[in-house]
Amino acid sequence: MRRILVLFPNEWDRSELAAERYAGRYEFLYHGESLFRFPGILKLLYFDALQFVEEVVARFGRERLDGVLSTDDYLGALIAALVARRLGLPGGAPETIALAQHKFLARQRQREVAASETPSFALVPVAVRGASPRLPFPLFLKPVKGTYSVLAGRVDTPRAFERHIAFGPLERFCLRAVVRPFNHLLQACTDFELDASYFIAEQLLEGHQVTVDGFAFGDRVETLGVVDSVMFPGTSTFERFEYPSSLPASVQARMEELTRRLARGMGMRNCQFNVELIYDPRRDEIKIVEINPRMSCQFADLYEKVDGRSTYDVLLDLTLGRRPSFHRRQGEYRCAASFVFRTFRGARVTKVPTRSQLERFRQQHSGARIKVYGRAGQSLLVEMRALGSYRYAVVNAGAGTRSDLFATYRQAVEHLEFAFA
Repeated sequence: MRRILVLFPNEWDRSELAAERYAGRYEFLYHGESLFRFPGILKLLYFDALQFVEEVVARFGRERLDGVLSTDDYLGALIAALVARRLGLPGGAPETIALAQHKFLARQRQREVAASETPSFALVPVAVRGASPRLPFPLFLKPVKGTYSVLAGRVDTPRAFERHIAFGPLERFCLRAVVRPFNHLLQACTDFELDASYFIAEQLLEGHQVTVDGFAFGDRVETLGVVDSVMFPGTSTFERFEYPSSLPASVQARMEELTRRLARGMGMRNCQFNVELIYDPRRDEIKIVEINPRMSCQFADLYEKVDGRSTYDVLLDLTLGRRPSFHRRQGEYRCAASFVFRTFRGARVTKVPTRSQLERFRQQHSGARIKVYGRAGQSLLVEMRALGSYRYAVVNAGAGTRSDLFATYRQAVEHLEFAFA
């Protein structure tokens, strides 16, 4: 039985790795709390990333481990790579993961690899009063070390820009707390001259947004598929993700070729990644949103439903130093989607579905995954994945047709009862 250490596990990790097909083959050891969920968020202000690495190496170095992984978007992927290197286990290069997570330095490398597909960008020193983005408005503004989509958004005018970065003392303190552990990791594993205590302004991109998932094994880079990212109307907030993409096959082929070229140019090796892209049909133009050096755990079962193999299977192969095998369109369903339930108003939950309601829905929709965030009476502030909205549930489903897929979604809306203050 292979023993795998899972750092900063989230709800997808725990549920997907509990699948029956892994029983008897793997033993999963979970360690570390999410620093963006309660109660882990309370530790963020004093979390020492380097000390955490030392503690993990000391504790698990005495045990037999076959691999270490993390799907965490914040620090987990980088810490897992550092721990794997220290323990002599397979894993991605920490320097490459750090480069991809530093949005400004990643943009500079993208411009070297794919100049025409890289949008215009500029560094914004938010600590400097009167800082200018040096790009035409409207533009997109986000932290150099982004986590989910917090503090990222469209800025239309110079005045709106000033309001966006007019952080008070408490906000600046929280920003430093978020960036500090990442900066310490940068100092330990890179020779970057620029830390992550900045924002980045970018050319505003409009069009059809997608995520291309892939992996690198040795010198070989492969793509798994293209997932459509659909926003709530008039926002840059995700409403759902659909697989396979509805874009023309020729456009998807260009996107996958760009993704492979970008992953090779960024130095990706022995790891999973996903690249967010935008296609503008008016200009027949593809632009890079960003590259993330981790798997898209929310999409894992979408691939399983359509292709017959979860991307957790791919991740486990990579974690153990094995070349993954992946074949398309061998799953039970022709299409799948991940529907994100959000409220743009109250942040306190007053009612959530009962256990019997959830179980009844699962029985009626075989293979559906339901994640409920928060409990009755609890605040959703830690689920603020974008300014002004709060995630309260995710429903993943597969179907034979797109119309059946949305019928499942409508039934979820009707039968899973939520209420907010």
